Amino acid sequence: AGRGPDRGCGMSTPDNTTRAALPVLDVLQALSGYAITGASNKDLAEATRLAPPAITRACATLVAQGWCRKSEETGRFYPTHQFTRLAFRVLDDIQRAEQRLQDQRQALTGHASI
Repeated sequence: AGRGPDRGCGMSTPDNTTRAALPVLDVLQALSGYAITGASNKDLAEATRLAPPAITRACATLVAQGWCRKSEETGRFYPTHQFTRLAFRVLDDIQRAEQRLQDQRQALTGHASI
């Protein structure tokens, strides 16, 4: 899943991070694609190319920290409101930045952007 030379934070190698966090982050990223249907351990293992024991440990960490929940009925994992709220916070920040740019454009040109 996210195992590339650049994981998006300007860090070029896993040596710059805590290696134990990488599987958890990979599972969290994969889980984002299963908000409605939930993901089985097998789904997550296939999506991340991690071994099943690593999936189990990562999911246990995510459940303990409130980032996902496990259905008692199906055993599938779902992202929690904490996870989805994070996505909306990012979108809100982007919208605030867009509004600031629009305000600056209007102040400089005297015209509202379309």
